Amino acid sequence: MLLLRRLRLLLLLLLLVAALAAARAQPLASRADLVGLYSLRGSLALRARDWPLKSDPCLTWSGVSCRGGRVVNVTVSGLRRTRLGSRTPRLALEGLRNLTALERFNASGFPLPGQIPAWFGTSSLPPSLAVLDLTSASVNGTLPPSLGASGNFTVVLLSGNALSGPVPATLLSVAGIRVLDLSRNNFTGELLPNVSAVAVAAGGAAPANSSVFNISGNSLYGVAGDVIAALRRRFRVVDVSSNYLDGALNGSSDGTVLATTNCFSGVPGQRSRADCEDFYRKQGVTLADAPAPSPLPSPSPLPQPSPEVKKKKNKQGISRNVLIGVLVAAATLMVLFLAVLLLCFVRRRSRGRSGGRGVEPNEEGTGTGTRSVRRRDSSVNPVASSPSAVSPRANGGPKDASSIDGEFSYEELVHATGGFGDDKLIKHGHSGEIYHGILENGSHVIVKKVRSNGVNKHASELDFYAKYSHDRIVPLLGYLSKDDEDFLAYKYMPKGDLTNALHKKPVDTADGLPSLDWITRLKIATGVAEAMCFLHEECSPPLVHRDIQASSVLLDDKYEVRLGSMSDICVQQSGGSQNVFSRILRSSSW
Repeated sequence: MLLLRRLRLLLLLLLLVAALAAARAQPLASRADLVGLYSLRGSLALRARDWPLKSDPCLTWSGVSCRGGRVVNVTVSGLRRTRLGSRTPRLALEGLRNLTALERFNASGFPLPGQIPAWFGTSSLPPSLAVLDLTSASVNGTLPPSLGASGNFTVVLLSGNALSGPVPATLLSVAGIRVLDLSRNNFTGELLPNVSAVAVAAGGAAPANSSVFNISGNSLYGVAGDVIAALRRRFRVVDVSSNYLDGALNGSSDGTVLATTNCFSGVPGQRSRADCEDFYRKQGVTLADAPAPSPLPSPSPLPQPSPEVKKKKNKQGISRNVLIGVLVAAATLMVLFLAVLLLCFVRRRSRGRSGGRGVEPNEEGTGTGTRSVRRRDSSVNPVASSPSAVSPRANGGPKDASSIDGEFSYEELVHATGGFGDDKLIKHGHSGEIYHGILENGSHVIVKKVRSNGVNKHASELDFYAKYSHDRIVPLLGYLSKDDEDFLAYKYMPKGDLTNALHKKPVDTADGLPSLDWITRLKIATGVAEAMCFLHEECSPPLVHRDIQASSVLLDDKYEVRLGSMSDICVQQSGGSQNVFSRILRSSSW
């Protein structure tokens, strides 16, 4: 009897699972939804493997969910455009108008460069749309003034884009909105000048536990105490950090309000007064608590120096003495650095007379002869030495956007660098544009983008990485070509280059002296000397960097030297009449 009951229960469970599967696998029944999906497929240039033709979207299309034969969810996050569509991506979402039962649209991380159209703020959006996610989608321009007028949004995520202008007050007038994330954009102006819209939407009800308002990382300014107080009645967490908001902030000790890196008075962790005044001066406004300029004093006899003035003069004299000491120490380091280089050159010449020309790298990356122990760090780079990575030919052959080791693709580099946007651009180098990227696994990389125009400009650099690797050389993680552009991915150095390390000013020093201690400076100078000794002494034939400068010396998290900018490296020319130093200190413009 007990066995029979268990069999009946198992049968009922199977019937329930089958019914749920049948309901979930119900085919699309709306002609309007089908037209809207095909419109999105064409305008977003989605691949046929993700959204195949001649198949039911509810059953086979990736990211499409249906209920009752109607489309309720469209997720293009994680999908890719076709190769042709990726050349000219744009924000084209007109197909959403036909999806009248749509409840959620997610395009986070999917490149949609362009401005949100005006019809997003009218009744053209599906009335059932509650969740709109365009996080890090390369959206730019201003938001439609009436965005949110439909009043059905519950979650709006627009962070990590290039949106500018003011924030529409209609977004805060939506009574049901729980999460509004506008962080890391370029919004300017006052923070929601229409405070009444926030107060009316709040309606006196307590905020939900999961409600969040985040507008950090923008350029908002003006007095914002009343607006933040109204937002606190509406949202559980309010984040307005990293802006230029001014005035007094009541209840700043409350952990639900994050207001650091602003211009509030009496609140810890704010910007300096000079930064705030400079920003407000550029905007043509003044700080709320800025002191009024005092009238010019009438002419009077010159007063005698007070004791305080004498103390300031003595302090200036001390600062000059400190500056002289810094210069003397810098000169000492320079002499030490040149002495180490000279020692390397003398050792190389003496060994050259005895027949030892250098280290010949074999298949295992070790050297032969008496120099094999010193080549312990010169093993073959397993990433850069794959067959497709190194091509010393003048032209790179066919451009097929395949990475050298299969670990990186063009789409991954585009996603890591935010579409190679200006916010990820570090600098314009003489050999290409340098970007900071973050991979999907959270790893940081540096990506150099070079327009090749059919010519492989990095043949010597790739050939070098194919043969050698060393603790003093920045590692190359990958290389690929696409169309007329080359992309080189390097390991990220947290401390930047030597220029930033030498010239940054400490927070607690009034004299503005560089913050590196002399032990660290000596460590950096020794590391540079070791890197140059490796190129000149341990490589066969000897190599010349040709671009040694502060920006070429990179530093890891422990201030260990990693020499970069290897694009101009070449074989050292030999000549009996050519001086040793003239062969090393050659111009980088060759």
